[in-house]
Amino acid sequence: MIPTGLKLYLGIAMAALTAAAIGGYTSGGDGVGPLSAGYKGGIGDQVSYSVLLGVAFVSVIVGGLLTWFRDADAESVASIMGRSDAPVGQRPVAQSIWPLIAGAGIGMLTVGLAVSSLLFGVGLVVLAIVAFEWTMTAWSDRATADASANESLRDQLMGPFEVPLLGLLGGGIVVLAVSRIFLATSKTGAVVVGTVVATIILLTAILITQRPNLSKNAIAGLVALVAVGVLAGGVWGAVEGTREIKHGDDHHGEDHSDDHSESEDASS
Repeated sequence: MIPTGLKLYLGIAMAALTAAAIGGYTSGGDGVGPLSAGYKGGIGDQVSYSVLLGVAFVSVIVGGLLTWFRDADAESVASIMGRSDAPVGQRPVAQSIWPLIAGAGIGMLTVGLAVSSLLFGVGLVVLAIVAFEWTMTAWSDRATADASANESLRDQLMGPFEVPLLGLLGGGIVVLAVSRIFLATSKTGAVVVGTVVATIILLTAILITQRPNLSKNAIAGLVALVAVGVLAGGVWGAVEGTREIKHGDDHHGEDHSDDHSESEDASS
């Protein structure tokens, strides 16, 4: 029987090899070069091909190690420990929203590296916060055997810090993302976008206040969904760039050639 871990990492390896072959042919590879790792023919872009080939190689190694150790198979563990049955495993940890936020941070980091240093910095800040928060969550999940006590312990320790800081950071990111959307769209489009974003935020707040029995995970998921939508729009706006803003005719655009001529005559 093939262990679950081996199936996962073999799937990752096959996906990486397929992506390397497709990327090689679309970036200038010829013959069977992308299929033979450059043994016969070109492989196209060497950097992307090498990275994907490395991902496939590491995935195969990890899958092989999991198979060697039987992927935490209960019977194998019991045999190694000299027992008739394996000890009780670690209880499942609580659901966490930090992987989703980490993905958004990595997306901002990647796009910002290409189009905006400000977006790149925001991505770094988001990833730093996620690393700290995720660490504290992992610690609290294993503090005791009581899930409610673990959650209470984490809230008492992190609540006074994360609520104001995350609120400030979240508000700043939303303002930045919406401003990028405004600058990338037309005047009418900016009004429409502002109305839609404000309506979504208002409806989300009404839903949360009218359903007090909603779980924290449901509320966090709903807020994260709205935040990811706004961030996606902000990334699009950063990629599109600022629209051409045309200033109307004003007193700065008036013809002052006569006044200039009169001043020259007076000075002469």
